[in-house]
Amino acid sequence: MVGESLTPELIIDFACAFGTFADTGRVLVGRDTRGSSQTLQCAVVAGLLSTGCEVLDFGICPTPILQHSVPRYAAAGAISISGGHTRMGYNALTLIGSDGAYMDPVAGEAVLDIFHARDFRRAAWNGMGTVKPVSDVAEGYFDALEAHVDAPAIRQAGLTVVVDPVNGAGCRYLKPFAERLGLRLVAINDNESAYLAHDPEPRPRNARHVASLIGHVEGDIGFVCSSDMGRLSLVCEDGEMASEEFTFPLIADHVLAQKKGVVATNCCTTRMADDVAKRHGVPIVKTPVGQAYILSALASENGLIGGEGNGSVTVTEFSRAFDGFLMMGLVMEAMVHRGKRVSELLRQLPRYHIVKRHVQARADKCYHALDHMREDERWRQGGTLDMTDGIRVDWEDGWIHVRASQTEPLIRVTSESTSTEIAWARALEAVRRLEERV
Repeated sequence: MVGESLTPELIIDFACAFGTFADTGRVLVGRDTRGSSQTLQCAVVAGLLSTGCEVLDFGICPTPILQHSVPRYAAAGAISISGGHTRMGYNALTLIGSDGAYMDPVAGEAVLDIFHARDFRRAAWNGMGTVKPVSDVAEGYFDALEAHVDAPAIRQAGLTVVVDPVNGAGCRYLKPFAERLGLRLVAINDNESAYLAHDPEPRPRNARHVASLIGHVEGDIGFVCSSDMGRLSLVCEDGEMASEEFTFPLIADHVLAQKKGVVATNCCTTRMADDVAKRHGVPIVKTPVGQAYILSALASENGLIGGEGNGSVTVTEFSRAFDGFLMMGLVMEAMVHRGKRVSELLRQLPRYHIVKRHVQARADKCYHALDHMREDERWRQGGTLDMTDGIRVDWEDGWIHVRASQTEPLIRVTSESTSTEIAWARALEAVRRLEERV
């Protein structure tokens, strides 16, 4: 929370730690549109310059475009300032390595060690870094995107697309994206104001603006984005607001039909992902929650595609980013290649019923409650326990996952089953037991 746990002093120290790790190299810096992001950017730049780094200022820039730019600019890394899917008042730094991926856990620990030790490189007065603004930051990115997807087929289809970038970093980039792919773009909530139009987590409850409009403009598909363009949920042509859990399986099913490769996802993503991997005869690797873990698994397994049930997907042949623009392109490519509407594509996926709840709690209370849940066997009778991340229990007809959030003071509960009633019953029982302990 900006002004409480996230302060300019803290940001400067983290920037100094990252700058020290980058060893005077070139660092790209971008931000979203939140009111606090410009302040935090000034603190980040000051910290980097004090360690002697060369800073390229990308200004307002979606995180995936910033990540894609790191190798092209031969940078030592990048810092993206964005709260992503979190609500107003929150913000964050995303630290990006020289390969354009989120820093892997080992490198992240190295930066944390520098931060905690305050062992910062301090440049002399005549060795301070420099900062340079960068214009046309997206040109090279959209060249690569246009080459990666079947742009001619998408252009020929002449799709009408409704996109809600929630007044975030994607606003100014939607028009060139649409022009490259020949789309009739209907953009809503595309003002670069300091205020997000609604909760920026791409979920059905936040897709009502798109759903209410898509029929009136005869839209072929609607997209709801996070403020950093790293997550995406879908709205069908008939106004159905699809769960964000469908984004990864739908894209994976399309990508794997063209090329086989290892799939990576976390331990609380829908079983649809497992079913899609099985359908195409490829292995699926499960990781702890956190996109850095998925990227690390893809790197170690030479994987093809990764994603989470929050509406994020990465395709390693394109970049090491979870990329909303790429996701939109691949969904539309799937539609035109198969000659199907998005509602028809979704119906071809196996269906489960998923319930997502949470319990508000301080961090210390979260872990105390999880310890109690781990020791209590009554609520998970007949299930198989998995401790990869938090607590996961699998039954033949579904699963439940309970873990402490890494971004907010709460415990997340996700329950999925072949039965709506069973999914809800398990989720509510877990919530009840947790609330007794927080």
